[in-house]
Amino acid sequence: EIGFFSRWFAAQDQSVRDSVADLLASHRLSFANGGWVMHDEATTYYVGTIDQTSLGHTFLADNFAGYVPRTGWQLDMFGHSLAQQRLLTSGVGFDSVYMGRIDYEDLKQRRERGASE
Repeated sequence: EIGFFSRWFAAQDQSVRDSVADLLASHRLSFANGGWVMHDEATTYYVGTIDQTSLGHTFLADNFAGYVPRTGWQLDMFGHSLAQQRLLTSGVGFDSVYMGRIDYEDLKQRRERGASE
């Protein structure tokens, strides 16, 4: 959740900020998801989900030379909305997505297509 990270980052001196940037540039640090908050727990509407994802990604890009998270992650103990699954795709720069839980019908369809990875 970039909202919390941004508060920590703002309180750091320039040497720490530079160290974080170096870690990201050398792929020794990465952010999963990169939204301002976790989807479907704080922003359940599609537009809100897009807005908070854009806000987090914009913060990362502005502070770290265009950095975009490559991995989506959603750990939602109450399940995932269809909007969530549509959003966490290559359209926001992700090349992989990890879900904490999946709807049984969605899992069945993915297994039938051989696409449940």
